[in-house]
Amino acid sequence: MAALSAKLLKMQVAVFHPGTQHSWQTAFALQQLGLLEWYATSIFYKPDEWPYALERVLPRRLAERLHAEFRRFSHPGLDPALVRTGGMAEWAERLAARAGLGRLSGWIDRLGNRRFVEQIAAEIRSKRPFALWGYNGSSLTSFALGKAQGRRCILDRTNGDFAVYNAMMAEIADTYGDWFSEAQRAIPERVIADDRQEYALADAILVGSPFAASTIRQAVPDPQIQAKLQVLNYCYDEALFERLGPPEPTPRDRPVRFLSMGLVIPRKGIQHLLEAIARIPASAAELTVVGNMQIPREVFARYADRVTYRPTVARADVPAIMASHDVLVLPSYFEGAGIVLYEALAAGCGLIQSDRCAMAVTPQTGILLDRLDSDAVHAAMMTAIEDRDRLNGWRAAAQAEARNYSFARYRQNIGAFLTRLES
Repeated sequence: MAALSAKLLKMQVAVFHPGTQHSWQTAFALQQLGLLEWYATSIFYKPDEWPYALERVLPRRLAERLHAEFRRFSHPGLDPALVRTGGMAEWAERLAARAGLGRLSGWIDRLGNRRFVEQIAAEIRSKRPFALWGYNGSSLTSFALGKAQGRRCILDRTNGDFAVYNAMMAEIADTYGDWFSEAQRAIPERVIADDRQEYALADAILVGSPFAASTIRQAVPDPQIQAKLQVLNYCYDEALFERLGPPEPTPRDRPVRFLSMGLVIPRKGIQHLLEAIARIPASAAELTVVGNMQIPREVFARYADRVTYRPTVARADVPAIMASHDVLVLPSYFEGAGIVLYEALAAGCGLIQSDRCAMAVTPQTGILLDRLDSDAVHAAMMTAIEDRDRLNGWRAAAQAEARNYSFARYRQNIGAFLTRLES
């Protein structure tokens, strides 16, 4: 693999992200291509280092809970010698977010991003030739420094444009205002202004779906910015799902098991899913919601008797949870892509999704919603409930469709993209 890439590519690439996103998969793909200069991130599980070593000295029950959190950031394929880590800001930000302290979480995020930039500045100033692969919201200063060094800069934009997001959320809040926390209502204008500067500094802007690309085209009519845009499909972590066998058919005599996984926020259409499940008898459908709850508790309480709720879980637990369900539902208004869709296919789930995500669903694997409201979500769920043959057909076709989003395909696409950029 490395020898092949050496014949085609000369461009070494440094990947940096103060959180995680799918950055570790990007770094791993580049490592396998023999092109990874280094990977900088705040959280990377190293059992012998602080704070991960705490799991060996704390009381057993607390250590087990800590290990469950730490293993979400375990990436054994990556060469630790190529990984740069530092700082505790990401952990503090996550704790604040879990506690529902949105403003504090945002402040810590900005502080952590600044410190993260300072930590990698010396690497960027080095004389070694390499390009920078950074992520939106944390690349502005590093890209400016990189351009001063003559480096190419690749912006991996994991969201659509936030000016479009703000307009969408304002419209949703007219009807579902009580579902929003203050932090979910709008992205600050200073963030949007920084995004524009990142666009300008980047040599290429990668997004994970045609929808995300369309929001940038809508918000920024500059032809020079639009010429940089490319869609690069993300992938799922195949190693987590490789032990799952083909899904068993959904029995006709039990409720259909629906699943929502990810942030529990109005942007992802949780309001429509909860209103829909409230209209379906418990004998016909069950709903599990997994993720960080960021809607007011008193709102969720209206539907709690119809929902099994689980907070954020370790990555290693995701396959088993998905495999125990029949359909993943993602009626999202605004996604960069939606890796959870690829994961659900790999687990043998059918899909019900909006067109504001990666277009993972096909007619053979589920339903693409023709509009975004509670009636449309309810109708799609009832289709799965009332037509078990169709539901089982979705599930039988899901794992084959997931192969279109394999890590090997992602690595191949990165190689092709870098070849175009280098030429």
